[in-house]
Amino acid sequence: MPDYTVNGLRLHYEDRGAPDGPPVLLLPSLGGNHLTWGAATRRLADRYRLLLLDPRDAGPSDRATGPYAIADMASDAAGLLDHLAIETASVVGLSMGGAVAQELAITRPEAVERLALISTYDAGDPRGTAIFRQFARLRRTLSREDYHRTLLPWVYTHQEFLSVISPEDTIQRLCQDPFFQEPDAYERQVEATIAFHSKDRLDRIACPTLLIFGDEDLFTPMRFARSLHEGIKGSRLVVLAGAGHGLVWTRAGEVASLIDGFFHGP
Repeated sequence: MPDYTVNGLRLHYEDRGAPDGPPVLLLPSLGGNHLTWGAATRRLADRYRLLLLDPRDAGPSDRATGPYAIADMASDAAGLLDHLAIETASVVGLSMGGAVAQELAITRPEAVERLALISTYDAGDPRGTAIFRQFARLRRTLSREDYHRTLLPWVYTHQEFLSVISPEDTIQRLCQDPFFQEPDAYERQVEATIAFHSKDRLDRIACPTLLIFGDEDLFTPMRFARSLHEGIKGSRLVVLAGAGHGLVWTRAGEVASLIDGFFHGP
């Protein structure tokens, strides 16, 4: 289990896939870790060297001792590339990880060759703040099973409930997550997430950028896709019909194929 130390924290990462392939850094969503990526990374492992970072406060990485910002998490991610002596990598960011990826592309542009942003956003807003702070409160008050039962309809769409996922199997799998975040750690990530703002800095993202969104996403609705697409010059927007915030799990093959085509293409 490889670790490295950056900004006073010991962080965990997984180094998978093709050792000599182009490096791809993957940054997970709020509360997520290296297990987040599942089938999507298995479809990319033959071609790429995959670096799955467990952010501070997630997975087996160290817990923070106080508040922090998305910029701090981007610094942590840059530290992994420095630790591995990787001068430039393609970066994939999911939801909160997409905010971290944006910050990395803005502050360390020389380190980011290509960027894939999935189900993410360019600024917190009052609705998002209310949603995520309420989920943080529920994490303290509900059992793990009831918490996941409350969360599931926000992540998966009507059609996905009918024909893509088994709700009961999904809940049982989530309840067995060995890295389910403690409430304090989750709340620190929530506060970093809702404070993030890149809207007035998107023009500083110069690398080729792919945006992947589901048109029925409740957490990061299509207004964020349009805003990012308008703000990042030359970005490519792909919208998956009928997909929600959980498209990395429900549409893993399509997502991996889109990333592969974008990273491996001209």
